[in-house]
Amino acid sequence: MWNDQSTAGGGFFNSPSQFGNAATPNQAQKTGRRASRTAPIVIRQALHCGDDGVKIWGTEIQIASIVARVRNIRMQSTKITYTIQDITGRMKAVLWLDQESMDEDDKSTPKVEVNDYIQIFGNVKTNRGKKVLMAFKIMPITDINAITFHYLQCINNKIKMEADSKKEKVINNNSTFTGGLPANSMVGVGDTGGSVNGLNARQMMVFNLIRASSLEQGISKTDMYATLKDKMAQMEFENILEWMCGEGHIYSTIDEEHFRATDAF
Repeated sequence: MWNDQSTAGGGFFNSPSQFGNAATPNQAQKTGRRASRTAPIVIRQALHCGDDGVKIWGTEIQIASIVARVRNIRMQSTKITYTIQDITGRMKAVLWLDQESMDEDDKSTPKVEVNDYIQIFGNVKTNRGKKVLMAFKIMPITDINAITFHYLQCINNKIKMEADSKKEKVINNNSTFTGGLPANSMVGVGDTGGSVNGLNARQMMVFNLIRASSLEQGISKTDMYATLKDKMAQMEFENILEWMCGEGHIYSTIDEEHFRATDAF
């Protein structure tokens, strides 16, 4: 199920005891088009990916979200190494510590213990021949339903990416040229200012709204557009959202209508 071309079942619910004593988050990521993006995965996908990172049906996953149980914690002065396990495998996850933040308020160390369930966001890297998740955010799970929800999102994400891959193949086979722009293209969006962190002025208008939200589920698409409707057309707004998701600047939370900024962790 978790290999790029596999259709075998994942066997997620074979072990009822897997969900005992859970503690964890509630949100995971968005699925979508064939570009670098944020997406939920299982550990087996991380362990079997290539040196260039996780790919699902040809789509590169820049930021992976994994829900797993903590089996071991090793504290060091500059980093914490977690051994994490889900029902598909076990791997190491490394969280590098911000020493200044630790000195100020000790908020850089996640409040998790062995056997807790967590949701972890990061990039899959190869270190000494083994896959390691370089984490930038770890959250304890507080709702056991988040575990099941994550697995369902992984399945749904894989199916949607498979459909997108086959659709793209049909288009490429039937046409050597298309006048349309890629789904994540920002041509014509309106480059009215300089770039800030890779975002132009129009994109920053949307990004700043998302980053300013203090809600756990983020800000809704409806609320954002209500603020921006006098400044840009809805199609331009939708294109900016899709592009920022594809580039990993933002991710969807409780559904594909609510968003948070990745640097808001």
